[in-house]
Amino acid sequence: MKRFTLIVTTLIFSTILGASGVNEGVLQPSYPPLESQNTFTIAMLASEDELYLNPAQATDTVSLLVLDGLFEGLFSLAPQTGEPIAALAKRFTTSQNGLHWTFYLDERGRFSNGEPITAQSIVDSWLWLLERSRDENDNTYLVSMLDCIEGVAAYRTGNGSKGAIGISVSDPLTIELTLQYPAPYLPALLGTLPFSAIHSSLRNSKETPPKIIASGPYVIERIDTQEVKLAKHPWYRDYKAVPSDYIRFQFMDYLPLIEAYLEEEIHWSLAYIPRELLHDKEDLRITPEYSTGFYYFSTNEGAYSDPRIRRALELLIPWEDIRKESKQIFPSPFLVPNQKRTAKTNSFQDNQSEALQLLTEAGYPYGAGLPQLHIAVHRGAQVIESAEKIADIWSKNLGITVVIDIVPLSMYSRYPNTSPYDFAFITWIGDFLDPFTFLHLFSGSSGYNLGQYHNKEYDSLLNLAMAATTKEERNRLIEEAEDYLLSESVVFPLYHGITTNIINSKKVTGWYDNILNIHPVKHLAFE
Repeated sequence: MKRFTLIVTTLIFSTILGASGVNEGVLQPSYPPLESQNTFTIAMLASEDELYLNPAQATDTVSLLVLDGLFEGLFSLAPQTGEPIAALAKRFTTSQNGLHWTFYLDERGRFSNGEPITAQSIVDSWLWLLERSRDENDNTYLVSMLDCIEGVAAYRTGNGSKGAIGISVSDPLTIELTLQYPAPYLPALLGTLPFSAIHSSLRNSKETPPKIIASGPYVIERIDTQEVKLAKHPWYRDYKAVPSDYIRFQFMDYLPLIEAYLEEEIHWSLAYIPRELLHDKEDLRITPEYSTGFYYFSTNEGAYSDPRIRRALELLIPWEDIRKESKQIFPSPFLVPNQKRTAKTNSFQDNQSEALQLLTEAGYPYGAGLPQLHIAVHRGAQVIESAEKIADIWSKNLGITVVIDIVPLSMYSRYPNTSPYDFAFITWIGDFLDPFTFLHLFSGSSGYNLGQYHNKEYDSLLNLAMAATTKEERNRLIEEAEDYLLSESVVFPLYHGITTNIINSKKVTGWYDNILNIHPVKHLAFE
């Protein structure tokens, strides 16, 4: 589950230690002691945003990176491509019509306390997600994409029973799924964090327990405001394939971070370092990213929930100029990356006339009576100037008060349904290579509905696209759904992103450029 971009992240947690509650009477595997010098170090700038160690709901880049070391599901993602690869599922089969899937688990799978990871462990984790999604205040991003499974949609919405869900355990190491329609994206979806094997101690706690029992290769050894240190645990099924004994995440101010890089004390920096300071030009990795930076309205009541008013406000903004002024490499009017389409444009004069007409129809002639509008832009965002320009245009043309707040991203993005802002900016990175990871953000069934947007016609188009039996039909419906969403003036794309990472290219192994900017810590090492 990916994920909005946090430029920097800090921690406000007190100490959280690694897994405890090791099963008594179970013989622990014996390996040589871990070596402190075999520590892979990742550096990032400190900030006011909290680390959020919840595999079901975390969405920021740094939290996901830490959680990637702690949790694992049926699949993980290949570091070279971001495509799904076998993890707890050593293999799977599908029926000829694509409606029956069978997953065969790796018998070596264990939690970090030695407890076996069984088919029931994983199914219980999935059912827990579905139960959470029945409560809109505790919904989980991406869980509605399991609606491809028989009975899931009805259960999630309170209209069906758990027994009618097409998920079954045929033996301790076999899971079977019965689908309503083919879902070729299923392995990639099941490779995201929410669908990991999540231990009952975390599922049964309202808060993150003080000691996390992990299903992935690492456990937390230490956590404080300066760093998180993960240690490899001996129960991990693929222990010998994990090259680094420790993974350390350091949260640093900018100058100390540069010094640490120059002294070769860090192996990967998420913060940019000027070219002239690099040890090697190959240390700077710039890669296109499956992401989009966009503004969006976020309200389900009041004036700004009216599509006529949103459309009027949109028409007053010279979006092409805003995109050019962002100075991004890939400006775009589309939400889904890699589009090869041309957007329609009208003259500014026509736009202004239509905007005033829409405002009059909505009961706000020339904008008179529109309430104060609050805009949020997160610290470190490269679009603060555009937010100021947008606010200035709306204020001068309509006489409304527009307030801009530059705040930590988590203040408005972690729980969209409680956001105090009407209009905000975010950069979203697809969880896997599929348009639904963007379009699903605005689905009425989404557990992470950024715009608090609910529209039956849009949801119907998405559902039809998900159930499409041919690639051509699916692509056509996806385009229709995106066009409809854009016509509703909910989301305003600016650009598709790039990633910049600093890697000690002479020493680091297991780190690869890929469009998802996914770099599983399990593979990271240095020579």
